[in-house]
Amino acid sequence: MKIIHTSDWHLGKRLEGKSRLPEQEQMLGELEKVARNAGVDAIIVAGDVFDTVNPPAEAESLFYSACLSLSRICPVIAIAGNHDNPERLSAPCGIASECGILLGGSLNYKNVKEPFCGGEGFVSLKKGGERVNMALLPYPSLARMSQLGYLPQPEKSYSENVRDWLSLCSCGFTASDCNITVSHIFMSGSERANDEAELGTAALLPLDVLPNAHYSALGHVHKPQCVSKSRACYYSGSPLAYSFDDGGGKFFNLLNTSPASVRVEKIPIGSGRRLVTVTAKSFDECMEKLKENVGALVRVLYDSPVPLSSGKYAEMRGCENFVTLKNIYLVPKRVAAEKKTRTDAELFAEFYEAQFSEKPSSSMIALFNKAMNGEKI
Repeated sequence: MKIIHTSDWHLGKRLEGKSRLPEQEQMLGELEKVARNAGVDAIIVAGDVFDTVNPPAEAESLFYSACLSLSRICPVIAIAGNHDNPERLSAPCGIASECGILLGGSLNYKNVKEPFCGGEGFVSLKKGGERVNMALLPYPSLARMSQLGYLPQPEKSYSENVRDWLSLCSCGFTASDCNITVSHIFMSGSERANDEAELGTAALLPLDVLPNAHYSALGHVHKPQCVSKSRACYYSGSPLAYSFDDGGGKFFNLLNTSPASVRVEKIPIGSGRRLVTVTAKSFDECMEKLKENVGALVRVLYDSPVPLSSGKYAEMRGCENFVTLKNIYLVPKRVAAEKKTRTDAELFAEFYEAQFSEKPSSSMIALFNKAMNGEKI
């Protein structure tokens, strides 16, 4: 079979007040085109469909209309991430299942309809003589799992509890078929964007929590990557860049499955505006840099002692591609100037106090001065 792995759509997300919904709509249209051209048999969305647990109506409308369009090509499986409300995501599951859409906010898949069959924590999809089994674990916070009736064992660590839940979900795996783990978790060894905050409340999980599978389709980390080739553990990453430090390409992972293996192909995503950071030393240079990056979304680092007037700042904000301005001049330049007026001994005393939470003694200062003067100690 051919299966697309994607995740972290974050529908409804804004960047410093800028709506990304038009880009998200474009991305979903591109996903539909890729699925149709590649003859895809299923699409997996590994969590964080929405950006908030209470998404705006237009984001929900975009999601359901996109799922309906995609389901005319192949079945769609979407699980809840930490940004999603699992109950809200799966609320229309009855109507969705009639269209071949599986919305996973729980671990109960016993009553799924064709083309799926399932049980506790897993679903299977058949095509011809091939079957793919999928262990589906939505974002497994302790609170959420408790609400679903899967109480964590207090004597066990978070990692051990997640291992138990994933083991339960993998009960549908078979030796003769392709087995895929789908979850929204934070794996040790994954690489995040520089300004990506701690991902949820869960601790980093070791690779050995994952059951033996031909492929692990994960969501949560926005940078696309293979965390472990031996465990076939992949993050598809977010399809759009959602922070200025989220550089690099964006991809859909296209899986070519067989009963014995999964071959992964990266399909580049062309949708979405570039996020660009520029440095400027004057208002005129700010405007010039904005004109040079028409079509992108621009963050300006302002490196000047001359503050922008409210009128000039308003003019910058009037540029469609301007997102935010950060003043990088004041603090580092002031600190450097202050250091020039202080003696080496004063700087040493400050450093010593920061390291050891006490001021150096007068004898230690005297020793430092001797060393700085090249005297024998």
